[in-house]
Amino acid sequence: MVVGEFTQDTDVLVIGGGPGGYAAAFRAAELGRSVLLIDPREDLGGVCLYEGCIPSKTRLHRSAWTLDAGDRGQRAVGTLAKGLAAKAKTLGIERVQGTAHFEDGRTVQVTGEHVSRVRFKRAIIASGSRSTPCDGAISPEAAATLTELPESCLVIGDNYLAYEAATMMAGEGVSTTLATDTAGALADLPDALIKPMLRGLKTAGVTVLHDAPDGLDANLTIDGRTRAARTDELRLNKTKVETDADGWIRVDEQQRTTEPRIFAVGDVTGRALCAGVALTQGRIAAEAICDMPSAFEPAAIPNLIYTNPNLAWCGSLDCDAESGLTSIPWGYSGRAVGMDAHQGVTMLHWDRTTGQVLGVGLCGLDACELIETAVLAIEMGATIEDLAAIVPAHPTRSELLGEAARAALHEMNTA
Repeated sequence: MVVGEFTQDTDVLVIGGGPGGYAAAFRAAELGRSVLLIDPREDLGGVCLYEGCIPSKTRLHRSAWTLDAGDRGQRAVGTLAKGLAAKAKTLGIERVQGTAHFEDGRTVQVTGEHVSRVRFKRAIIASGSRSTPCDGAISPEAAATLTELPESCLVIGDNYLAYEAATMMAGEGVSTTLATDTAGALADLPDALIKPMLRGLKTAGVTVLHDAPDGLDANLTIDGRTRAARTDELRLNKTKVETDADGWIRVDEQQRTTEPRIFAVGDVTGRALCAGVALTQGRIAAEAICDMPSAFEPAAIPNLIYTNPNLAWCGSLDCDAESGLTSIPWGYSGRAVGMDAHQGVTMLHWDRTTGQVLGVGLCGLDACELIETAVLAIEMGATIEDLAAIVPAHPTRSELLGEAARAALHEMNTA
C-alpha cells in the first residue's frame, strides 16, 4: 500500500477483521469488488478467534488449558488464522494493520506503523463490541485466556458468557459462584428447559445465586453482564452515521447506516451479539453494496450456551392460550440413554390454530449441535405436521424433535 501523503482508493473498505468483517470482505471480493480491510491485529479472526468463541469453547472441553505451543486450543487458533489469511490472499483482499478514523463520509485515516488515507466508494464497519466489567473485575474473554487460575471466583451475569465462564472455571477446579440476574437473557425461558443445565452446574460444583452477594471473599470476579459498541476511535461524528441511546450503530435491514455510503455489521449494531449473526450480516452488507436484494430478516436466531449439558433455543418459547408447549424428556431416546445423556429435554412451541412451529428449546449433551434443524424449520415456515412426517435418523437425539411434533399434533387434533 502507498503510504505517507498519498491516498489509496478502494471499492469496499472493511473496518474490523472479526467474523462480520472477514465475511463481508470475502463476499465483496467474490462479487468482483476491490477490498481493503483494516484491523489492529496482524491476523484475521478478531475477538471470536483469539479470546472468544474458539479459546473459550476449546477450554470448556478440557480440564486444563495453557498457551503452550502444543496445546490443542492454540493449534486450532493458528490453523484457523492461516486459513483465513490464505482465503484473503486468494481473493486479492488487501490487509492493513492499524486503526481507522473517519475524516468524512468518503475517507478514513489509518493509524498504525504508518499514517495513510483510504478513500472508499463504500465502507463496512465491523469493529465489534467490548465487555464493560465493573471495577476490579475481568471480562469473560480475559478469563478464557488465563494461564494462572485463582482458588475462587465470582461470575456475574445471566447470559451465555457468564454461564460458560462459570462452567469453565469450575471444570478447572476453581471454587466458583455464579450470581445471575433474574431479569437477564434466561428469564423468559421455561423452567423445565433450564433445569438440566442448572443441575449440571450444581454437579460441577458451581454455587448459583440470584444476586451478587455482598462481601463474598473471591480471588477473582468475572463480569459478563454488559457490552458496548467498539466505536470510540472511529470518529463517527465526522460522518452522518447515527447511534442509538446505548451507542449501537443504527442500520436498516440491508445493514446500511444513516450515512448511505457506510454499512455496519455484527456486534457494533447491538443486535444479537454472536458470531453467527455477524457472519450473516457481513455477507448481506457486501451483497447489498453489489445491488443484490439481500436483507437481514431472520425468522429465528439460534441461542447457544456451551455449559454441561448444553442449552440451545430459537424462536419464541413464551407460551400463551393461543399456542402449545410440548416437552419430550431425553429418556425417550435410546441413543441418549445409551450415552448416559438422558438428563435432557426437547421442547417444541407451536401455534394451536395453524400448527406452525414457533420455537424450539433443547437442553442436553451437545444440544448446541442439534438446534440447526429447528432454525431451518422455523425459517421454512414448517408446521408440527411437517416435522411429524420426517423420516428420522435413528438412533439419534435429534429425532426427539419429531417425537415432540407427533405429541403436539395429537394434542391439537384431540383438543
